[in-house]
Amino acid sequence: MTRKSKLLKWIGGGVALLLALLLVLPLLFKGTIASRVKTAVNQNVNARVDWRDVGLTFFRHFPNLTLTLHDLSTVGVNKFQGDTLAAVRHLRVVLDLASVLGNVMGGKPVVIRAIELDQPRLRLITLEDGAASWDIVKKPAEQPAEAKASKPMAVSLRRLAISDAAALFDNRRAKLKATVAGYDQTLSGDFSQTNVAVRTKADADTVSVTYAGIPYLNKVKLALDADVQADLARKAYTIRRTDLSLNDLKLGVTGSAATAGRNTALDLAFKAPSTSFRSILSLIPAVYAHDFDKVKTSGTIAVDGKVQGEYGASAFPSFAVRSKVVNGAFQYPDLPLPARDIAVDLALTNPGGSADSTLVRLDRFHLRLGRNPVDARMTLRTPVSDPDLDARVTGKVDLADVHRTVKLEGIDQLAGTVAADAGVRTRMSYIDKKQYDRVNASGTVDVAGFTLKGKTLPHPLTITQASLALAPQRAQLKSFSGTIGSSDLQATGQIENLLAFALRDDTLKGTASIRSNRFNLTEWQSGGGDLQIIPVPPKIDFGLDATINRLDYAPLTMTNARGKLRVKDQRVTLEDFRVNTLGGEVAVTGFYETTDTTKPTFDVGLKMTRLDIQSAFKSLATVQALAPVAKYAVGQVSTDLKLNGALGKNMLPLFPGLAGGGALQTTEVELHDFPMMDKIVDVTKLQFLDNPTLQALKTAFQIKAGRLFVQPFDVKIGGTTLNVAGSNGLDQSLEYDLSLKVPRSMLGSAANGALSSLAAKAEGAGINLNAAEQINLGIKVGGTVTSPTVVPDATSLASSVKSGAEQAVKQAAQQKVDSAAARAVAEAEQKAGQIRAEGQKAADAVKAEGYRQADSLLARANNPFLKAAAKPAADQLRKQADGKAANIVAESNKRADDLVAEARRKAGQP
Repeated sequence: MTRKSKLLKWIGGGVALLLALLLVLPLLFKGTIASRVKTAVNQNVNARVDWRDVGLTFFRHFPNLTLTLHDLSTVGVNKFQGDTLAAVRHLRVVLDLASVLGNVMGGKPVVIRAIELDQPRLRLITLEDGAASWDIVKKPAEQPAEAKASKPMAVSLRRLAISDAAALFDNRRAKLKATVAGYDQTLSGDFSQTNVAVRTKADADTVSVTYAGIPYLNKVKLALDADVQADLARKAYTIRRTDLSLNDLKLGVTGSAATAGRNTALDLAFKAPSTSFRSILSLIPAVYAHDFDKVKTSGTIAVDGKVQGEYGASAFPSFAVRSKVVNGAFQYPDLPLPARDIAVDLALTNPGGSADSTLVRLDRFHLRLGRNPVDARMTLRTPVSDPDLDARVTGKVDLADVHRTVKLEGIDQLAGTVAADAGVRTRMSYIDKKQYDRVNASGTVDVAGFTLKGKTLPHPLTITQASLALAPQRAQLKSFSGTIGSSDLQATGQIENLLAFALRDDTLKGTASIRSNRFNLTEWQSGGGDLQIIPVPPKIDFGLDATINRLDYAPLTMTNARGKLRVKDQRVTLEDFRVNTLGGEVAVTGFYETTDTTKPTFDVGLKMTRLDIQSAFKSLATVQALAPVAKYAVGQVSTDLKLNGALGKNMLPLFPGLAGGGALQTTEVELHDFPMMDKIVDVTKLQFLDNPTLQALKTAFQIKAGRLFVQPFDVKIGGTTLNVAGSNGLDQSLEYDLSLKVPRSMLGSAANGALSSLAAKAEGAGINLNAAEQINLGIKVGGTVTSPTVVPDATSLASSVKSGAEQAVKQAAQQKVDSAAARAVAEAEQKAGQIRAEGQKAADAVKAEGYRQADSLLARANNPFLKAAAKPAADQLRKQADGKAANIVAESNKRADDLVAEARRKAGQP
């Protein structure tokens, strides 16, 4: 082997060994490093930090290690228990190799060189009490001793990268809300130095900002390119160069930010270098979204502002933002009408100290579309604690002019007029406290000839006429008439909480009476014929009194629909809502809820009165699934049932999860070609069961686990009695036990007739069926509705004969006993009558003798003085006679009652 080949061999071996080490070392240290990182993080934050998996490799940023945490999550605790503060699909941390080895061998700090975040999702919330969800770093006093003693990490960043981020910032205390989507950022600089020059570039697909209920940015595209000088020791940052773009609006930002205790001291100023109206026009989403580069504009703008002071939990900086538009106009080259005479004078100011000190003044807004001008003004004070609003709008808009001026995606036709002359001056507290005498609200909003058609609308919408009148307590919907698709609507009512709904996103409340001659739900079906899920909107609390003369939902036609509906908390509650359909009436009480719009739920009580069974089967999927016998039945049914469950995307019940029950009764019902009855006739040869007529029946049932369970009930059929118990499933399976009580006279000769095989089995057991007056025939039914199985029960025949004979003997013996007992009771009652008569006769004699003695005593007194002395004695004699007579009668009655009671006791009578 030559020297050269040996050298190549050693080099190849070294490379192989290096590659092996690069592959093996991460596997050896991955668990240790990940464990120490998780321990260190959780020791230093008031949150639960976790991840699904860990990766460690040399190959991404050689020679440094790259630690990747997959599906990282940070979940809040305490006030933010269960809230996800951050979720990151992939977090990559580039670790200095020497520091990693030093940490594993001797506990030295791990040095971080770079951080990459892939698809982070942030929810940054500040509550009304000032608590912030992201304030999770523990204070030194809260950290465990081992966390204080060790220094597991050090930062020597060169690069920070964020890709496809989304964030929500919701400061509920300051009424400030912002959302960012599709955010990318790179940040570079030598963070190992105390003073570092930072270069950052960022962009976002959409940014939205709402303050005090007013949207200032709505889905605006953002781009940022900045150079910042960072003094890491003082935590002070000076903006050296900044290019900030919001859609087409360019802003130059200068100033500084520095840490001031627990606050941040800000001194920032910004200004738009361009004076073209086009720049600020780009912030209007409807204009910017369609061919904005082709829009012709004129007019000038001025945008500038500044922020000065400290910002923190108990500090708020002063700021001033001003925007002014003069003689603005724009026109799409392919649309015939320009928007012109646009003027805006808007200012936001705050002297500092509190967000509630903000003053929003829209001193002027003017716009002309076609020949119609629109003017508005607004002043808003104390937007956080108690919004103080003074606003007015006047003007008329021809919506056809809007369609000729602005490109509206998905809109094919827009017409009609909206005229407004309305104003409001109030504090929100006046409305909250119902101090309507302090509210100044007046004016009208009128709509006429409104038409809206488009590809995104399921059906055209027209408003023939509508009028809304503002008032301090509530807005009155004086009239509304229109159509949606082929359905007409008329309404009147009142709207409460309109200002709170507009300014604070509170729930809109109100009541209305709705009328319709014909409402066609069939039009809301999908192309496959299924009804689509209709979501119930949130933040609505409306009571509706509805009357619909005709309500169509193919194949159902319903008339005289009437009742009350309540729309609240994404739920529609029906109160005794009634319709006439299927030859009878249906009353519904319950609710339909779409808090989960993919799986609506319902809980209803249905009272159906005299519905035609055939029509119900053809029209109602629930009847087809739960009562398949209806397909073969002719008659009427009434039912009172409770039912709850979930609905699928086609608005049909998810039958396996249905639960409920109720009671059912029918008129006389004819069964035609019912496979189960046909099979019973084939097996038993009982011809009176062929297409039988069932007398009216009543029963109760339960629905659970995908089956309908029928409680046992009796029904008269062909001069016999049929007892039914069991269940049927959504898979059309049958599990029923039938018991048929058949008079012997209807069977003919058992040995030669319908039940010959069963008769032979019974006679083999010593039972003569021909001797029985009534046969109890048990039948087990299985299989399915269209292919049933029928198995008669021979044991039931034998038991019916045996029990019949035993019952006959018992009845004969009982008749003899009952006859003797009746005679004994009759004799006792006759003797008792004699005792009562003899007692009454003796009592009458004693009473007569006592009265005779009293009369004699009075007769012997021959002067008034003697008569007066004798009268008390005579009265006493009469009283004694009455008492003796009553005792004689009571004693004789007791003897008579005891005699009869004893006779009845022996006879077993009550």
